[in-house]
Amino acid sequence: MSAGRAGRAGRTGDGTVRLGRVRGIRVAAHWSVVGIVAVIAWVTARLELPVLAPGHGALAEAVAGVAVALLLVASLLAHEIAHALVARAAGIEVEGITLWLLGGTTRMDGEPDRPATALRVAAVGPLVSAALAGLFALAAVLARTSASGLVVAVLAELALLNLVLAAFNLLPAAPLDGGRILGAALWALRGDRWGAAIASARTGRVLGALLVGVGVYLALLVDLGGAWLALVGWFVGASAGQEERRARQGRALDGLTVAAAAGPAPAVLLEDATPAEPAAAATSPRSAAGVPLLTAPDGSAAGYLPAERLRRLPTRAGGDGRVPASSLTTVRPDDPLTGLLGRLADTGARLVVVDGAGAPVGIVGRAGVEELLLPGRPTDAGPADRAGAGVPTDPGAPPPADWWWHGGPTPPDARADRDPSASA
Repeated sequence: MSAGRAGRAGRTGDGTVRLGRVRGIRVAAHWSVVGIVAVIAWVTARLELPVLAPGHGALAEAVAGVAVALLLVASLLAHEIAHALVARAAGIEVEGITLWLLGGTTRMDGEPDRPATALRVAAVGPLVSAALAGLFALAAVLARTSASGLVVAVLAELALLNLVLAAFNLLPAAPLDGGRILGAALWALRGDRWGAAIASARTGRVLGALLVGVGVYLALLVDLGGAWLALVGWFVGASAGQEERRARQGRALDGLTVAAAAGPAPAVLLEDATPAEPAAAATSPRSAAGVPLLTAPDGSAAGYLPAERLRRLPTRAGGDGRVPASSLTTVRPDDPLTGLLGRLADTGARLVVVDGAGAPVGIVGRAGVEELLLPGRPTDAGPADRAGAGVPTDPGAPPPADWWWHGGPTPPDARADRDPSASA
């Protein structure tokens, strides 16, 4: 990623709108962020402000409610920017930040290399939220002598919401920041990064189930506001389940290299190839790799064509069937596989394996990794057994990319600035 490039606002094809860049970090908002703005604005204007500052009228309360919601979204962005900046300072590439229905997500293309780094990255978010709570509370106190009661109420509400945000995120359950802190502590104490990730994820699943249960109870017997709590619980539980699965995969694949999961060398076509060339590639033995790769005139990767789409393309190879270059990551055969699992999280993502001269010699997709996880494969043996068989292993290697990621929508053009021809 080029940290110095200026971002431009605009729509993307994945339901997000680019807002620009902060310190070179790509920032976007998913359309669902309108949901959190609407909920916070309605609850604040209809339930909170009439009690905190009565007598200001429905219009003034509605405007104040929207102001609270928008400033809370800005607070969420500050929380995520803090994660991103600390991660980048630790040498972790940050793909972007996306605001969405349940808060914000920071997508990181990499992982902490030691527990202390993971702890710093996780803890800074709640610290920023707590600091914002203190600042809004101080502003509310100072405003009592010069501002209207409605302004004071808005500031007090923002202080309370940021305090709740900090406290909730400190719950020791993945994917919350407190779960990251728990995982980092267990990693440091036990020296088992995979076991730490699994334990943190399990607490997240328990918390998610509790939140869903309490939310449904409140929605049925108290008011519909409990549905929001149930939705949050569902997200926490689902994300925790995904993290546990990734951690178990990382443990099973620990010590294996990219070469173990690579398929055959793909066919390579120019992106402006005639319709006959992709059709010929579809019948080639190399089509089993799920390609051909497409290259630009300068030789850089331009994407690939899944074999099942080739016969449906009526015109040029660069038609609607193309998967863009942003879904490709160039790697070496001896790169550790576990550190690249996060690159395959997106639908259609592939690892392109190149030799020393930069020529593609294989390709890795989810299917290749999943095959290694089947019973009876070499991964059933522990890392020590695989090392004895000549497969390199590194007990101190960090967990796979995204194992501690928050979840949520993928930032737009998440890898648009990565050079697909560069070695990962």
